[in-house]
Amino acid sequence: MENPKPRFVFNCQKCGLCCEKEWEIRIFLDDIERWSKDGTIYRVFSNLFIKDDNEIPSIQLEWENGKCKMYDAEKKECLIYNSRPIICSAYPLKWDGNRYLIRDENCLGLDEGVMTQEGLEEIRNAAKKEHAEEERTSTNLPIIQSILLREIIKKSELEYNKLPDEEKEKIKEIFKKSA
Repeated sequence: MENPKPRFVFNCQKCGLCCEKEWEIRIFLDDIERWSKDGTIYRVFSNLFIKDDNEIPSIQLEWENGKCKMYDAEKKECLIYNSRPIICSAYPLKWDGNRYLIRDENCLGLDEGVMTQEGLEEIRNAAKKEHAEEERTSTNLPIIQSILLREIIKKSELEYNKLPDEEKEKIKEIFKKSA
């Protein structure tokens, strides 16, 4: 008798290896929309970049010293865990449009413990959402750039308005010189 097909079981071990292994943490329109609503955009904005190397352009989180900039290695925690990117919510699972794939066979959380049906549905939904958002985001990248710029301009205006008048004048002088 053949062994039954192994069932996907994943329980995050909070080891941080996925945050300390450079891979493309792609950011999607849904992430940006959610971050704009919950304020996370101000924490991540300076850590985003657009990758455009003869592939479909994508927005990604930056890495520094071999780890995601949103990861606190000392505490072994994501600084934006409650609003983490879709791709991180799906990790280590991926949906290719036809079937689920394991993105990282070496993930320490694979085959650990027991996975609830709710947990399985949650990670599957995140993997399918990631797949859908890849296409949506790539076709809307100019709009995304506009949203990001609008958010940073809004934040900058708020901060500028808090400055004393003499600081505002100094800033105006700096920009007069550079024009």
